[in-house]
Amino acid sequence: MSPREQDRRPLDADGPTLVVHGAQVMDAAGGFSPATVTVVDGVVASVDRSPQGLVQNLEQGPAPSPSSAASGGQVTSTLDASGLWLVPGVVDCHTHLGWTTFLPVDDDASGSVDPAERARARLEQVAPGLAATLRAGVTSVRDAGGAEAAVREGVASGGLRGPRVQTAVATVTDELARDPEGLRARVRGLVDAGADWIKVVATGGVMAPDGSEDESPFDERDLRAVVDEAAGLGVRVMVHAWGGDALTHAITAGVASVEHGMFLTERQAAAGAEQGVVLVPTLAIYSEVAEMARRGELPERVRGRAERVVEAHPRAVGRALEAGMVLALGSDFGTTEQHGRNLVEVNHLARAGLGGAGALVAATQAGARLLGDGTGVIEPGQRFDAVLLSRDPSDTAVLRDPGTVVQVFLAGSAVV
Repeated sequence: MSPREQDRRPLDADGPTLVVHGAQVMDAAGGFSPATVTVVDGVVASVDRSPQGLVQNLEQGPAPSPSSAASGGQVTSTLDASGLWLVPGVVDCHTHLGWTTFLPVDDDASGSVDPAERARARLEQVAPGLAATLRAGVTSVRDAGGAEAAVREGVASGGLRGPRVQTAVATVTDELARDPEGLRARVRGLVDAGADWIKVVATGGVMAPDGSEDESPFDERDLRAVVDEAAGLGVRVMVHAWGGDALTHAITAGVASVEHGMFLTERQAAAGAEQGVVLVPTLAIYSEVAEMARRGELPERVRGRAERVVEAHPRAVGRALEAGMVLALGSDFGTTEQHGRNLVEVNHLARAGLGGAGALVAATQAGARLLGDGTGVIEPGQRFDAVLLSRDPSDTAVLRDPGTVVQVFLAGSAVV
């Protein structure tokens, strides 16, 4: 029985071995060919693309439910995925799962609510977004500010249903630290709070006062202090930077990734490629923000800025590609309505110049490598975080429809 015939019910594939056959399986270059994938204890054991292997599995016929056959004390679950496409789980390298709105909210700054009760309320608040993101086929995320370490721990323990979480917890801004020593102290505080990443806000953003998107409060010395302190504590640095000196300083300081980068120059792109800095452009969000402003959901001043970004962004992506920078997917989504629509970013990447295969690699392999996630490709030795799709994602437009996702696997177990 195929997953579609199961009406998308979760597959009981918790046995030590899972065999998926009949699907078109994505390779490391973003192409597809039929293959049989064998997963043992959540890790890909083999990917058989040979005609002999495919014929052998076809001769065995469709699996009767998924089948569970016991042999020598081990259980093998077999899944017939004929007519489906199998891709690695999507890695969203820039999201805000701790948010439900872009507008300021009352977070009980007075402290009148019991901290334990507030923590429970926060987990209840983020749970729907986590679940929706997982259903969308996103199996790992890097939260760029807003998700406490408790969110990561809740998912890891099974108390929350969602993708694997790495989090920056909160951000480094000039409101909290203005010199190298203050920045180092801020880094230490965030790591003490459970941060996996340090996120520096080096320019303004779409909601900031006019002009701040071109100005940076931090110079290269400041950012080097952040990178150095973070490295000593075993974490890496991501920098929000639209353009200008902020991008130059971030790249020279040796950050792992720059976020947004819509005014990236050719010289900065060349330096980024040489330094191995990953660009996470977050294309879709600015179209969404412009539309939200048009509907009156955000201040009108935001609209013009967002529209200017939408026009500039593809050119920056083109410069990055030409220079040889690696690009990874980031949705930057942070509202209740956006969580679970992360894969629209794949289509934006394709249209910005990556093409279908390149966008799929950015959404999977590139992001997994940036996060050191142990996934991103369906190859032997890699953890089997994967997604079955009902339509060919080479046409990335199909990913705008969440219904394209048929089944989601985490470490070999079907969770959607």
